[in-house]
Amino acid sequence: MQRRLWKLIPLTVVALLCSASLYNRLSAEETSETVAPPPEQPFAIVAVASIERMLNALDFSFEAADRMAASEAIGGYMEKAGDLKGMDQRQGFGVMIFLAGITPEPIGFVPVENINDLLKTIEIGPFTTKKIDDEHYELKQNGESIFVKTVGRYAFFSNDETALDREFPDPGPMTAALAADYDVAAMLNLASLPDDKRDIFATLLKASADTNLQRRDNEPESAHRVRKALGENNARLLEQVLRQSQDLTVGWKMLPQQRKAALEIRIRARPGSELAMIYEELQTGRSQFTNFLKGDAPLTFASTWKLDKPGQEAFGEIVQVLEDSIPAAAEEDAADDPVARLFRAARGTVATGQLDFALRFLGEPGGPFVLAGGLKVKDGRAMQEGLSELCLYWLETGAFSDVEIDADEHNGIQFHRLEVREGGRGSERVYGGPPSMYLGVDDTTLWMAIGGDTALPRLFEQIDALAEPVEQPLPAVPLQFVVNIADWTSLRGEDEGGENNRGGRFFERVNEAFTQDNAALRVDIKSIKDGVRLRLEFEEGFIRFFGMSLARRLMRE
Repeated sequence: MQRRLWKLIPLTVVALLCSASLYNRLSAEETSETVAPPPEQPFAIVAVASIERMLNALDFSFEAADRMAASEAIGGYMEKAGDLKGMDQRQGFGVMIFLAGITPEPIGFVPVENINDLLKTIEIGPFTTKKIDDEHYELKQNGESIFVKTVGRYAFFSNDETALDREFPDPGPMTAALAADYDVAAMLNLASLPDDKRDIFATLLKASADTNLQRRDNEPESAHRVRKALGENNARLLEQVLRQSQDLTVGWKMLPQQRKAALEIRIRARPGSELAMIYEELQTGRSQFTNFLKGDAPLTFASTWKLDKPGQEAFGEIVQVLEDSIPAAAEEDAADDPVARLFRAARGTVATGQLDFALRFLGEPGGPFVLAGGLKVKDGRAMQEGLSELCLYWLETGAFSDVEIDADEHNGIQFHRLEVREGGRGSERVYGGPPSMYLGVDDTTLWMAIGGDTALPRLFEQIDALAEPVEQPLPAVPLQFVVNIADWTSLRGEDEGGENNRGGRFFERVNEAFTQDNAALRVDIKSIKDGVRLRLEFEEGFIRFFGMSLARRLMRE
């Protein structure tokens, strides 16, 4: 990398300094302590690994985008700022957030090599600087003040002078721990919250959830029941995370050697807590769709999710809402009704505590595509007759324009065809024409496909693949989502846009950035020690697109 890239972005420190002025601190609580307390741990920290790492990440982005001239532009900005002399380019910097009651109190920090050189750099900002004593300084800009306190190798700053009247923990170990995994990261130190503060936040969370889950004007009762069941379950999980978690980290990192980048969210629970056990059990199940998920596809969405008891109750309520909407199944004397048996089997599936399904778009770039998938069920045989009755009911209610019972058969599975009402131009592009939905069920799986004439043949291929021996079982993944952007942009019509169309110019840049080999976005959830990790992995096309966009703005300015 050229030497000019190993310089600082001048606006970085200025932005951190200015951000402190956006907050106001509550009056400090009086204390009668005569012995200096141990350093207060921040509730949260936002940290950049180092200036060098940041510039390496930018360099990778511009190199991937073939826009190295943008590095020259950044070098020009840095030279105008005197290279921000005085900061240690090898150490992390960022913001610590303390709590005054429940109000956030941000304190910025930067690593210092020479405080006098750093003050001269800041004056280019432009700030005026004033030395108060050997440790304290005041920066002024547009009539507002930012106060600085130097401690060891760091300078701490805030818009509230009294906010600096504390003993600060050394940011070095904290930033180093985050930098070991990420270029930029934010961590909530939930372990620093005493139980009374957790109770306050939990009460506020519950009050907000209760308000949002009220029935809305003109909202159907069935829709409200489904939204309420899911909302209450999500609120319960959030409250559990708040009460039983140690920390929550969001981190971004560039992976130049792999030509990728990743965004991760990690939550660690208190060891031995109920939440820790839930995370540990996430990957105890094995999916029956291992062969179904092999190979690339325009889009894949699959889950092998372990449901706890409240989760089973939430999904059970959704099944009940669906059953209540079918008159035949809702009648008291409908014990032997096929549709009622279908919903009993659905509730039995939920009661197993394991949600196992896979859904994929299949096809070649440019389409047409077929959406095919399956859901593991406990008693598919009990669903078979009820499924055909349910299809006829949907025809009566106008949900579909036509229904054909037993339209086709494969491996003893009877498939029903449901003609989807007009889906519009986009639907025809995806499926190659007006799509139909196909449903069928065997002893263990409810199968579904949406598409044109190739829908059933594609689905039959997947069913056959599922019956083959599994040579290399995939690791259990509670949830995974994979999409290839290039497959979907290929569906865009050549007649759309044009030179003077902003959308057209945007897609020109998209087409330049993405190819079939670099356009995948992968999302997955997996268990880690005492916790869980959500990871979004971006292939090089995304980095290239980001570098192109950033370079375009830099060069324009």
